[in-house]
Amino acid sequence: MPYNIASTILWAVLVLLLWEKVATQLPLPPGPKPLPLIGNVLDIPTRQPWKTYKDWTNVYGDIIYMQSFGQSIIILNSLKPVNDLFEKRSSNYSDRLQTEMHTLIGWKWVFSLMEYGQWWRRHRRAFHQYFNQTAIREYEPQIKEASLGFLRNLYNEPRGFAHHSRYLIGSSVLLVVYGIRTADKNDPYVEVSERAMEGVIDGFTPGHFWVDFLPFLKYVPAWMPGAEFRRKSAKWRVDALALKDDPWNATVTDGPFTPMAVKLMERMSHLHGEAYAEEEEIAKNTAGVAYGGATQICRTSTLHSFILAMALHPGVQHRAQEELMRVIGPNRLPEFSDRDELPYINLLCKECVRWQPVTPLGLAHKSIKDDEYNGFRIPGGSVLMQNTWAILHDPEMYPDPEAFKPERYLKDGRVNPAILDPTTVAFGTGRRICPGRYFSDMSLFINVASVLHLFDISPGVDEDGKPRKLEPNMTTGFLSHPSPFECDIKPRSEAIAQLISGDIHQGQ
Repeated sequence: MPYNIASTILWAVLVLLLWEKVATQLPLPPGPKPLPLIGNVLDIPTRQPWKTYKDWTNVYGDIIYMQSFGQSIIILNSLKPVNDLFEKRSSNYSDRLQTEMHTLIGWKWVFSLMEYGQWWRRHRRAFHQYFNQTAIREYEPQIKEASLGFLRNLYNEPRGFAHHSRYLIGSSVLLVVYGIRTADKNDPYVEVSERAMEGVIDGFTPGHFWVDFLPFLKYVPAWMPGAEFRRKSAKWRVDALALKDDPWNATVTDGPFTPMAVKLMERMSHLHGEAYAEEEEIAKNTAGVAYGGATQICRTSTLHSFILAMALHPGVQHRAQEELMRVIGPNRLPEFSDRDELPYINLLCKECVRWQPVTPLGLAHKSIKDDEYNGFRIPGGSVLMQNTWAILHDPEMYPDPEAFKPERYLKDGRVNPAILDPTTVAFGTGRRICPGRYFSDMSLFINVASVLHLFDISPGVDEDGKPRKLEPNMTTGFLSHPSPFECDIKPRSEAIAQLISGDIHQGQ
């Protein structure tokens, strides 16, 4: 018996050694030829790279390999490798790249950026407890309250829709997480969040700053020529830390409802010393992510894309408004309880998520150890990026992908299960999927339904009286949103002022 055990162990070791030798001899995935030392730095596109990577599939295939200063970078341009690696092999592909800019701009406390491990799990577990699919129903009154403020601002100052939508998201999350009610304009908490998000847009884009490839640059004095990243990061860091600490310190503990931060405080109230300090850090980080994480600006960007889509597609807008009038009627606003009766509105929300995904390349994953996939070697420590835009613009799955068509999800008047639900891709995949996706979905629904029920959106005319020409021009960066545009947002009826001021009884 001891001989048999020893033989089995020896055989297993030999197989493992042989596999490691074979694996290291496997070819890397195809990609542009690297230069000595710098690799493919000059090949990385600077303008909407997700579109370039999709075009490269015609040359290299769905899996593209590059390297930059020795860092392996792999782009996944189709759904199958994303699911195979991030879902089925999640234990090896759930890590995150730790960049110098994340530290310099003050975002190391964000658990979506943390290394895969127990510390991340504790943060994720705390967040999920208050933002899972069941828990978010408790926040319906607060989301509706913020939505009413948004509608009033649209009515009073329609040209400021971009500004109003940013305040909408900030106010709803501040209320839910900390019990803080914001001012309609110039609110200090919202303004801090907006400034901090500037660092997210630039600092989270892999390769945007050379310090991520050459870490020694972090020691360069801020006054030196070319050290603009030091000056920018110092400014962003102040706001990133204030975004986490200031609202936590101002949490409303005696309001009409119990915000998330208070629940987190109560959960650790029995602890003392180091245990309390540790749990307090997790609580502050978790609340900070709920309020100021990238999910906030994601919701804002999707709302901007919705307004742009309605201005460009009057037929879609009219069909949605007909459904709203049939189900809701003229004397009240949409409620969450109406959602099952508004199938076209739900499909419209899905198309908003698909049409212009807010994180076109997702949030990069990192492989923990060497792996093999489809005959290719994936080195340990590789950065893997999910080309969300390419997947959601696959013409085989979504014919005429550039068009905005909510009806694409229908077949014979019913939802077609063969069409991929874009929300299963847009919020990431695997163990690092966005935990705030249910809140985002709920917020998007009520605001899309309410805006369409009360307003008509059109391109309008310019200063010369000519129709404005609108195009879906999107910005470049980790987060992408419509470039500034103008449109007309007008009340559909004279009764709107009464509806948004609450003079007509809700649910009448």
